[in-house]
Amino acid sequence: LTSPVRLHHDAFSAAMGVISIHTISKELILACRQLGRVVPETLATLIASTIVNSAAGCFFVERPIEENDARILVEEAAKKILSSKDLGISTLKLQASYEASFATLERGARQTSEEAQSVEQRATQWISSFTAKFDASFDSLTGLYKKIYQFLLLRCTTPLGTAKFNQDQNVEREVAAALESVFPRVGLRSFVALTPAEKTAQLQELAGIILGIRLFNQHQRKGGLSLPDLEVEVEALKLTELVESLQKEVEEVTEICKTFTDAILASTLASTGSMAGQGPTKEEIDKNRGDLLYHRQYLSYLLNLQEDIVSSVERLQQDQGAYREELLELDALVGGRVSVPKEHVYPRFDSVAKHYRASWQEVLLLQARTTLRNDLRQLRSEYFPALPEASAKHLSKIIDEKGSVSLDQEDAEEPIDLDAIPGPESGDGMNSAIRLTIDNTPEFLHLPLDFQGFCIHTLVTQNRLLVPGNPAMGVAKYAGRYCVFATEHGCHDFCTEPQKYFGSVRELCYAHPELIHLLRIHEDFPKSSLSGIIEANSGLGAPLQADIGTETPLHFMDTNIDKEYEWNEWKLRREALHMADIRRKTTSTTQTTQSHLRRETETQVYLPKDMATNTLVNKGTNPPRYKKYHRFLRGEPQTMAVAEIRFDL
Repeated sequence: LTSPVRLHHDAFSAAMGVISIHTISKELILACRQLGRVVPETLATLIASTIVNSAAGCFFVERPIEENDARILVEEAAKKILSSKDLGISTLKLQASYEASFATLERGARQTSEEAQSVEQRATQWISSFTAKFDASFDSLTGLYKKIYQFLLLRCTTPLGTAKFNQDQNVEREVAAALESVFPRVGLRSFVALTPAEKTAQLQELAGIILGIRLFNQHQRKGGLSLPDLEVEVEALKLTELVESLQKEVEEVTEICKTFTDAILASTLASTGSMAGQGPTKEEIDKNRGDLLYHRQYLSYLLNLQEDIVSSVERLQQDQGAYREELLELDALVGGRVSVPKEHVYPRFDSVAKHYRASWQEVLLLQARTTLRNDLRQLRSEYFPALPEASAKHLSKIIDEKGSVSLDQEDAEEPIDLDAIPGPESGDGMNSAIRLTIDNTPEFLHLPLDFQGFCIHTLVTQNRLLVPGNPAMGVAKYAGRYCVFATEHGCHDFCTEPQKYFGSVRELCYAHPELIHLLRIHEDFPKSSLSGIIEANSGLGAPLQADIGTETPLHFMDTNIDKEYEWNEWKLRREALHMADIRRKTTSTTQTTQSHLRRETETQVYLPKDMATNTLVNKGTNPPRYKKYHRFLRGEPQTMAVAEIRFDL
């Protein structure tokens, strides 16, 4: 540093003890500005979060930062930013710049979408909760129709909706004409009778049909103002050139990484005496290692962009093809006819709108990725190190003498039996390392590789030399992580002592913090995570600490007051009549098998007569009956006698 860093005493003294990383980053920005260097907030916070506390052996941010530690932290961070000898600062700048641009684009797209959805949700909620009153039905229905029209202005004037109304009168007239054609005012009464969920579904379907009509008008050059032409926007992206240039640059940077790797290996072998020749100095070798990390990070961003763009282009081609087919079918269906059955065309219009929205989402994604591609080009124009001439000459000399430089030379001396390493049948890989292959693991091709697929054995043994691993040798699983290696020796040594290599990787990350983001091991360093830093700087992340106070009553009183209670019985009857709307209803009856108005089921029949036969002889089965009478109970005195009489019935 050419001049001492002057720190603001008040900023730290006011913190009273523990100081946040946000305060330290602001102080660091001010300190660098005093020395004539403008530092972005993301880069300042990232560097401040990756300064090592030599006394504790970890980053400062991993412990509570007091005032004295904060001063040391700001001084060390300022020295690192302004130093020309620090090999990792360029990679940290690349990471901070690219990730900040990515987060800005994502945040802008999410904010625009949330604003449009918020306005649309309020309009939908008002319409779905609408109920018609009896005494103000005309005014109420007119207001409802206006709200539906405003909802369509929000949804159908842009591909994905907007939070502001379009003021173009031509657009308003086109939307109004389409609404009157699809949903005239006569249908409002049946719409009001629907449930809120049914109203919401009807609104979404109506918006799709109206948007499809406008797109069809645009296709016929008769309307569709304010809607971007999909063909023109896709053509402006120049996707073929974009994909080809990306592929070309990926191949170029891949070759550069291979050249740097070979140069470092050649220099290392020359310095150890295994190969003859005068190699570059130790400082040049260290610089080559740092530049290799920079190129690896740059290549990682290129590969991410290439994957996103290629997959998005494939989806766009599918959606765009379906969109064209729907328009052609509509052309054939409608043609020059004056009227077409709505059952045939409305589903077509809705399908056109769906494919158009899906295609436009891919267009927005490709536009964002194109912006990131341009940002990468700008960063490359500012700094893109090449292999020093001395290292290049030494590499060519070694190749001329030995033919090639490779990490596999150790494997050629002592072959390793990888099949001796335990497989998944020996355990779950939490306490001891196991080797997964395509033969013993059905989901081998879908395993999520940790450390971005780089060989951590080479990273540790070759002093942060970063080379990709070879999954064909198998994947080593330990403590929930899946690792691949560049050599058989590396796979065998790791499976023997996995915890040793994990600890060495952590120590390397303390010495070279650019490896944290490059290897994607943010969970091991949560306070130094670049994604967490960007979220905190943008205000999206939740605050870690907050002082807050509330007032509460001394005695809590439960209130059971129903705000919607109505005591007037006549008012309740009036509201019921409004809801029923019986003046505009007609009563009709229908007899069905399930109707409660049906008659009792009765049938008139002639009952069968009693069976009998008339003959000349009448016979019966009644027995004779006998009656006894007492005689001479009255009159002249005579002896009483009993007379028995027989009756034949």
